[in-house]
Amino acid sequence: MPSNGNGVQGRVVLEAPPQPGFTLLPQLPEPATPPPTQDSLAIDLVERSDLFDRYTYCASQVLHRGTTAYQSVIIADTVNYGRALFLDDAIQSAEDDEEVYHELLVHPAMLAHPDPRDVLIIGGGEGAALREVLRYQSVRSATMVDLDGEVVELCRTHLPSWHCGAFEDPRTHLVIRDGREFVEEGDHRYDVVIVDVVDMFDNGPAQALYTRQFYQQLRRRLQPGALVAIQGMEFSFLDHYPHAALSRTLRTAFSEVHSYRMDIPSFLSSWGFMLASDWCAPAQWSAAAIDQQIGRRLVPDDLQHLTGEFLMSRFSLCKATRALLVQSGPLLEDGVRFVSANGAAA
Repeated sequence: MPSNGNGVQGRVVLEAPPQPGFTLLPQLPEPATPPPTQDSLAIDLVERSDLFDRYTYCASQVLHRGTTAYQSVIIADTVNYGRALFLDDAIQSAEDDEEVYHELLVHPAMLAHPDPRDVLIIGGGEGAALREVLRYQSVRSATMVDLDGEVVELCRTHLPSWHCGAFEDPRTHLVIRDGREFVEEGDHRYDVVIVDVVDMFDNGPAQALYTRQFYQQLRRRLQPGALVAIQGMEFSFLDHYPHAALSRTLRTAFSEVHSYRMDIPSFLSSWGFMLASDWCAPAQWSAAAIDQQIGRRLVPDDLQHLTGEFLMSRFSLCKATRALLVQSGPLLEDGVRFVSANGAAA
């Protein structure tokens, strides 16, 4: 039965529109049922990161709830999606489906590059993107830059199945620093860059990693033939404004920008990804060639979801979605707040 967002199942309550936020409430019983026992008590995590909708996750326990210098953090065991990480009131990753998300984020760029040796990951505090990058024997260094060292340590402690020991791999270089500063102030060049930061355009630190100025700076840190993969937020023909703005922004820096998508169950949404370069056109790939690369460069059984046929299908977008991606509109710029068509900040 639908929830009203306050953990009360099967009843509708009219109230003033809520401000964005995150509510931790004990789940109340249905009327005429016995009071819950301590053992049966569940916890509703009510996500209010969207001004217009609420999303409720039922959890059996909360392992950590706190605030770092940069964001609020909750790590909880949810009933439907396993252990999950929530940052600033929004789910970031869940145990039961993080593999499909991270395989789609990392492997298209890594498989497209003929010999990825030096890889940069911006964000990715759980260590799962790092885990996928390190599957490639060609990689000699994987540099992960994350702003929030407290979150990284929490993930190392509570999310071991995400990183699978990747932080201890000798090829790993963990840097706790602002990703924008790292790109602007260094000079080492990379074959593949993975951008896996929070998806809110709220003038916070992460927004500076989505702008035109950032991607122009990032070009300076790329080897010839490099590819950039970016998590691309909610993406469908009904929810496209942030993704389309990011696509337009990337096209100011790269000649080949391609969107692909996947339904991520724990996100309760269709999720977008982007692949940017000056040469890579996924329409020229073939499923057989991708499978051949997987067999040659990876241990195929290590991948839970990705095959050539599956990956090719992710780039197939409906007519309405393709039309929306080519429409004109605002770019993401430093110091400019992005406002979607419904008047709300993304």
